Amino acid sequence: MKKLLTLGIFLILPNLMTAQELDKYQWENRLVVVFTPAEENDMLSSQLRIFKNKLEALKERKLLMIEAIPGKHKILLPDASEWQESKIYQRLKKTDDNFELILIGLDGGVKLRQTEVLEPEKLFSLIDSMPMRKAEMKDQDKKR
Repeated sequence: MKKLLTLGIFLILPNLMTAQELDKYQWENRLVVVFTPAEENDMLSSQLRIFKNKLEALKERKLLMIEAIPGKHKILLPDASEWQESKIYQRLKKTDDNFELILIGLDGGVKLRQTEVLEPEKLFSLIDSMPMRKAEMKDQDKKR
């Protein structure tokens, strides 16, 4: 019985660690997480270049862009961070492609998953159609 309990803890622990790594963003930020097998990736470079031209729109929508590679992750936009050890790549990447991207909403749910560079218009349209974003825009209009 003790061995089963220990095994259960080891099976659950990695999932909790991943959740904890992203929990700090829940209800505060939406996340675009890009999964690549290594730090350098042409599609990631393209995605980063596109989003750098839309920084104000990203900030307005409370978006952070995160790069995840096996064993670590870092924030790329709007302000870059240092690499941190993590299991995000291992736990959330679903395809064998060298580039995968997910959008995680304020509630922590995955709202989009794709293996191509994401156009800002598609991203912003999707986010702006979400109930919490509509409420944010309504509040912004009231403040003006």
